[in-house]
Amino acid sequence: MIRMPPELGTALERLGDELGVLATRARNGLRYLAGDPLGEIAATPREPVWSRDKVVLYRYSKGAARMRTPVLLVMSLVTRPYVFDLRPGSSLVEDLLDAGYDVFLLDWGVPDAVESSNTLETYCDEYLPRAAQAVLHITNADRLTLFGYCFGAVLSLISAAAHPGFPVKNMVVMATPVDLSRLGPLANMLSKGRMEPEDLFDETGNVPASTMLDGFRLISPTSELSTLANLWGSLADERALAAHQALIGWANEQIPFPGAVFAQFVHLFLRRQLLMKGRIPLADREVALARIPCPVLNVLGERDTLVPPESSAPLLDALHGVELDTLTLPAGHAGLFVGREARKKCVPAIIAWLDQRD
Repeated sequence: MIRMPPELGTALERLGDELGVLATRARNGLRYLAGDPLGEIAATPREPVWSRDKVVLYRYSKGAARMRTPVLLVMSLVTRPYVFDLRPGSSLVEDLLDAGYDVFLLDWGVPDAVESSNTLETYCDEYLPRAAQAVLHITNADRLTLFGYCFGAVLSLISAAAHPGFPVKNMVVMATPVDLSRLGPLANMLSKGRMEPEDLFDETGNVPASTMLDGFRLISPTSELSTLANLWGSLADERALAAHQALIGWANEQIPFPGAVFAQFVHLFLRRQLLMKGRIPLADREVALARIPCPVLNVLGERDTLVPPESSAPLLDALHGVELDTLTLPAGHAGLFVGREARKKCVPAIIAWLDQRD
């Protein structure tokens, strides 16, 4: 009987493991390229409870809320809000529900020619205040927490400051663009007048989703390589691959930016830097962000390339006199609330801040 040297046995075992991993990568890679869904998206049960035009307010359900203050999640205008409930085990909605909060989500819908005339006033004087009142009516609460992400945080800040009676108890603003000169080449061209906002409009009068996506890619030109590297690392683990597919799918699923509010964005925030000054013209008055009547938590991501910390930092001066806490976390733009690290560090820190004030 021929004895196999131990070294050869170990080498063959290692080779077998590596071939197994390669087979798994190949199988998962084919499923990924075919576009097969590898996991559930936005799986937490919810129901529409209020609507106006294309805007829909959803309420999530998961047992009785233990906390007195409901939370209203406000997304940017150019990204889909399901990232708040991306997938089971990686869901801000899930985490807030588990912490005992009554959770609502404001979905702006997908704009077309009808919404091209929407302005800051449309969102900050109409939709947001009315949605907030609907939340209070449904929950019998007297105040709520506004939780704004990216440009949704800007809308939340302006709306709360513009209405002295806005029923807000706490605000969480995450990845808030304040110094917009930090937002990459497209923002730079617009701010210096090398391009007018109307130059980017399509036949609907809006900035098309493809243009927004190209603008984000210009901010981080190596992101495609990072995405491929992350994909390769995820192919051997179906759970990790499902998480990668969900996040990349969301990031690539931009929606149009309503034309009128985009023009205001350029003229007021890029060229005149009024967010940094904390004074915003709205309809027939000037809104001072320093009038926000509640504590604010400013959440920044150290590795955020879309809205770097330097863009959000001037919020401290814009909210002069407002009780402001800043939480800087080791995360990227969506990594503030999506993924394993978010559940370990970022989201618990945000929930702890809310719990202290409930």
